[in-house]
Amino acid sequence: MVSSDFYVQDNSDLENKKFEAAKSNYSKGDYNAALRIYLDMLNTSMSYKLYYEIGRCYYKLNEYLPAEEYFKKSVSLEGFKNPSYLYLGNIFYKKEDLTRAIEYWANAYAYKPDDEAVCLNLATSYFSKGMKFQSVFYYEKYLKYARDKGGSYSAIKESIDKCNELGREFFQKAQRAISVKDNKTAIEYLTFAVKNLPVSFDINHLLGKVYLEENDNMHALIYLKQALCLDNKSLDVLQKLSSVFINVGDYTSAYCTMRRLLPLVLHNQQEYLRTLHLIKELNSAFDELSYRGHKEWGDKYYGDNNYHMALMEYENTIILNDGMQKEVGERVELLKSFLNPEARIIKACLEKGGELYADGDYRKANKYFSKVMLLSNENSSEYKLAKSRVVNV
Repeated sequence: MVSSDFYVQDNSDLENKKFEAAKSNYSKGDYNAALRIYLDMLNTSMSYKLYYEIGRCYYKLNEYLPAEEYFKKSVSLEGFKNPSYLYLGNIFYKKEDLTRAIEYWANAYAYKPDDEAVCLNLATSYFSKGMKFQSVFYYEKYLKYARDKGGSYSAIKESIDKCNELGREFFQKAQRAISVKDNKTAIEYLTFAVKNLPVSFDINHLLGKVYLEENDNMHALIYLKQALCLDNKSLDVLQKLSSVFINVGDYTSAYCTMRRLLPLVLHNQQEYLRTLHLIKELNSAFDELSYRGHKEWGDKYYGDNNYHMALMEYENTIILNDGMQKEVGERVELLKSFLNPEARIIKACLEKGGELYADGDYRKANKYFSKVMLLSNENSSEYKLAKSRVVNV
């Protein structure tokens, strides 16, 4: 028989039993008992799930300082798919630190955008900060994903529906005013429309255009930027924004806007060459350190939880200085995950669902296609593809 002074003992069964015992105590509301087991497990194991469970126990016991400590330890081990972000947001909300609360909830949203609690937390927090664009953005997400259609849902839906109705009504009035070349009245109607429906691309786009026609560049800038946040591939918005930036002497922003525009006009040789010529002209209008101002604006917007504008400015920073990719590239990707996590999940679900569908495992494939249908717009090609692949089994 071979003997050794050293051996490895497999304690996995024992650890699993402890975990199940702790979970059972937690579900019964005996958080102290669950916490004792989890803390004992730290002697033999360490994982983001264990830290998360310890944090949850402390949270339920209203001991927020150790709860925060363990949630942060959990995040340090798993920085993306981690439910700790929701609780960290809750803790900072209780501390009345809305900025940090929103940042943590945005991380939670990036991981699970159809979590109605996270959407509602973000919506109400942005409302408290007076940021209506962002607030309505998340209220609409909440209404889309809410499973509980009870009291809060009904009241919010009624309010949002009324705002949508008013927004559309005054948008139509503005269009009629524009048709008779009454821009002053159109601006009044559109301003009222955008207050009620701030996340409408059409309203922001048209209001920016009318202000530009009236040579009011500063107001045009506000609404064209918001329109770009809602559709960053809009040819007309990018063209008009570049004109506004040039009008106000912001040549670095004009240059960045033209760079965004260039790939969209590849099919039009005349427009492509014109854009390329303007890019070269603008390139001589600023120096190699001009990116710093955009980096500072990105940091400011990020600190204010204005993630749409922060993303725009950080992208401008990289456009102006490729070398900044290392410093701000990670934050750009983080902000993209904050603002449109559905795109990443939809793509992954279509790929996985397609593989299972090809293998004939329709039951499992249906789960992925159903997720795509939940997260995507009903008019999108992704929704239609997923719907066509769902099989009754």
